[in-house]
Amino acid sequence: MKNIIKWLSKPYYFNPLLKFKLKISFFHGLFVFLFLYIFKPFYLIQIEVIILEYTLGIGIIAFLGTFIVLYIPPLIFKNYFYEDNWTIGRNLLLMILGVTFIGVVLWYFGEMYKESYHLKKIGLFEFLIYTFLVSLIPLTFFVFINEKKIRERREKKVFEIKEIKRNKEINVTKKLASEICINSDNGRENITFLIDDLVYVTSQGNYASFFLLHENNLKEKILRVTLTKIANELEDYSTIIRCHKSYIVNVKYITDISGNARGYLLESKFIPILIPVSRSFSKQSLQSLIQ
Repeated sequence: MKNIIKWLSKPYYFNPLLKFKLKISFFHGLFVFLFLYIFKPFYLIQIEVIILEYTLGIGIIAFLGTFIVLYIPPLIFKNYFYEDNWTIGRNLLLMILGVTFIGVVLWYFGEMYKESYHLKKIGLFEFLIYTFLVSLIPLTFFVFINEKKIRERREKKVFEIKEIKRNKEINVTKKLASEICINSDNGRENITFLIDDLVYVTSQGNYASFFLLHENNLKEKILRVTLTKIANELEDYSTIIRCHKSYIVNVKYITDISGNARGYLLESKFIPILIPVSRSFSKQSLQSLIQ
């Protein structure tokens, strides 16, 4: 039981691309159509005369229903579908709700044919069972394969980055001794620090928290300023990188990187949390995060 809960809690990547959603919807609809048309399971042997028309209609509805489930809810419930919180469990829940929605639509679709051809009617609950038996086969298979594929690809890239790290020495430039002054958005306040003391910066609503190293301990200073402005102020320093929309890090203090199906995470002995890395980072950008 614990292993199942642990697996359901694993990070999973929810791909927001329209092309990806269309691809998954198409292959789901195609599988349903071919499976029903070729094998004629359940009651389909009774409607041999219209089997092509009927199963093709089911396949099209499966395609449209899958696309609606993948496309509409993320537009409405943006926080729930936020990539940093997405897990295998949430993905499976979405699949179950999606298959239920498609099953209800298909049941109404099937009832139209049963009236015309005087076929035996099937209850909604029984029909939903049939829908789950057919749809969950390709969808569950996809979850396993996709999670495994993404995880292995990220783990491979992490390994390559670590190999590069082992063969490089940290290059500390003279700029690291520079003193930086960041002004607040209203210009009334500022924070001054040595660039070498900056460990990382994170956004806190309209404020930014600067975490500076002082006698081997982190000290937090808060200023009303955007991360975009801070990144622009520090763009001349090669060790300061904005790795995520909510984080700026000093790669001098990053000691390790790990990867899972959702993305990459940076580790440091000075930072009590794992720092996420944006999906948009290229391999070259990831390599710069661990010098």
